[in-house]
Amino acid sequence: MNPLISIIIPVYNVENYIEKCVESLIGQTYKNIEIILINDGSTDTSGSICDNLAKTDDRIVVMHQENAGVSAARNNALDIMKGEFVTFIDSDDYVGTQFIECLYNALVANNADISTCGHYRVEFDGTLKKIYHLSDNPEAVICLSGKDSIMNMFYEKICSASSGSKLYKRELFDNLRYPGYVMGEDTFIVYHTFKKANLIAHTNKPLYYYVQHSASVTNSKCNYFKFYDYVRLYDHIVSIENNDQKSEYFKSIANRLIENNFWVYMKLRNCPNMFNTEKKHIEDNIKRYRKFVINNPKAKPRIRIACLLSCCGMNILKLVYDNVSK
Repeated sequence: MNPLISIIIPVYNVENYIEKCVESLIGQTYKNIEIILINDGSTDTSGSICDNLAKTDDRIVVMHQENAGVSAARNNALDIMKGEFVTFIDSDDYVGTQFIECLYNALVANNADISTCGHYRVEFDGTLKKIYHLSDNPEAVICLSGKDSIMNMFYEKICSASSGSKLYKRELFDNLRYPGYVMGEDTFIVYHTFKKANLIAHTNKPLYYYVQHSASVTNSKCNYFKFYDYVRLYDHIVSIENNDQKSEYFKSIANRLIENNFWVYMKLRNCPNMFNTEKKHIEDNIKRYRKFVINNPKAKPRIRIACLLSCCGMNILKLVYDNVSK
């Protein structure tokens, strides 16, 4: 029999999405799975929907906890999972019927520690946008070391930084759990598991459907401070990699740090007379690491231009940004 694969799904106030998500898993061509639903203190009917779904399929396990966030929910599921492999799915997303089979076959065939697949972004109007197109051959598989995978991921060339759309060997989570971030917790896990991995098999098939909707955390416009977690995240990564500043690998990390610091800065500046310490820290980061981006041909042109403008002062950068954004 094929090994058991655990699928971890945190659930919070997704009564309009959770059934489609779970149904896409029940219909998987790879059958030996456990579906762990962690109801994170939902205040709508999500919890009861999970309980009812569990009655229809004995592969579904439901946990209920007081609201503690997506990281705590995933960590609790990691503590009880029984599978030899694990994947994560957001409860408002769904997957193709061959999602598990494709990832498992790619991982085993290439003796890899992790496998990834492409994904579609499901836009607000229902249209699909294919992300991370590796080749015109839908069966293409590109195998890279963990370090090369991190570098390509930070240039957005090989796979997303989401912990979904990936299958991991269970042992990669030994002594590793999700951090207490509101945002950026996925990238934290992907970075650390990729860093542990000897080989990662990246498949071309888009089998993960990332659903856009106004209630999602990334699309919410309130509580701008949550975005500062991205700054904390890349500070953490750079603190680990700081001794390797002359390498192309470090340049990819600095590129991602700068891109996220610019993005968060533009979010926080909408809060006058607030977050001054955080904004100052971001400005210091930009000054410290922009040199790795300005002369990096792999960096996005707009990020390189932003770095150059920042040399003239953040006020100049903000002025140009506002004019371009109109």
